[in-house]
Amino acid sequence: KYQNNLTMMAESVPTKTIQEDVLRAVAKTWSEAFPTAADRDRYAEALARRELEDSDSFAEEWIHYILSEGVCLAACRTFLRIVFFDDKPRRILALAHVASLPGHRGKGLGVEVVREAFDARLGVGGIQECIFCTGIPTYYIKNFKAELLPSTLQLEYPSGAKPFHDAAILRVLRGDSEPISSTARFNVNGDGW
Repeated sequence: KYQNNLTMMAESVPTKTIQEDVLRAVAKTWSEAFPTAADRDRYAEALARRELEDSDSFAEEWIHYILSEGVCLAACRTFLRIVFFDDKPRRILALAHVASLPGHRGKGLGVEVVREAFDARLGVGGIQECIFCTGIPTYYIKNFKAELLPSTLQLEYPSGAKPFHDAAILRVLRGDSEPISSTARFNVNGDGW
């Protein structure tokens, strides 16, 4: 576990076993951190994902968070997904919904919660890499030695899936993983996350 200067520790819990009050606090933080999605019910979405635990898209989802007096200060979620590079399957960790409450940004809470997520999930059960999209690649490159994947990847989505909206796709490795060709076809096998 990592401890920040506020002496709070990040925790990691499978979504299917997280306590209801913690899940509500995390969902509230996501709603406040992502105001452009104000019409979305993050709590209902988390409950729906919990019901889909056996599907490929949201299998083995975990929530990583920092809680203080019932308030979630920072959170993210991770889940396993099988993606395809040039039709070859890869089981990866996906990172999504990284957020800190607006009043608590700049204190290292986001770094701590993502570090906890990587420590809890990467290198476990054969998962060696996390692939995710972001609008702030330098944050992940600096804090987690993330690798920027080539912008020339050919992204493919299943019919009706939501595409990536962020500018960069990154990879964080723990251990060995096959290289990714700059011209590879990347079948996301679900919504962009």
